[in-house]
Amino acid sequence: MANSNSLFAFLAGVVTGAALLILANTEKGEEVLEDIKEKGSEAFENGRAAVLNGLDKLEDSLTSKKKED
Repeated sequence: MANSNSLFAFLAGVVTGAALLILANTEKGEEVLEDIKEKGSEAFENGRAAVLNGLDKLEDSLTSKKKED
């Protein structure tokens, strides 16, 4: 059972890789890949900002907790 799952995952990876390669070699594919890169970068920056905001809130909370004690 585990071997068939591994084989399926491998084949899915091969098919996905081949599709991306074919897509990347077309003009429209280049536009799509560029759009994916931009959206990925934007999502990364949004996630980074959210984490930093959360850390700031945590720091503020701990600072106010120390002042109360």
